[in-house]
Amino acid sequence: MTIRVSEKTRDIVCKSLNINCLAEIINRSYSGFSSTDDVDREKTALYSDCNRGSIRINTGRFYTAQEYDERVKRVTRMKLPY
Repeated sequence: MTIRVSEKTRDIVCKSLNINCLAEIINRSYSGFSSTDDVDREKTALYSDCNRGSIRINTGRFYTAQEYDERVKRVTRMKLPY
């Protein structure tokens, strides 16, 4: 499926992602979130009226990167029943 965008939009996206053409996105590696790139619950609540995406994200019911790391550590320390 082809997505058509204007030349100006293509230039803005390429410039912001530091790529020459949109085809380079296919081979780009995406790393996970770090605690420095975390999402702010207050900011997501502020823009929730404009977002038609996930209800969980709009209502702030998601893990931040730090909360997720803490949860992973807690779960891996749990002892499983025999």
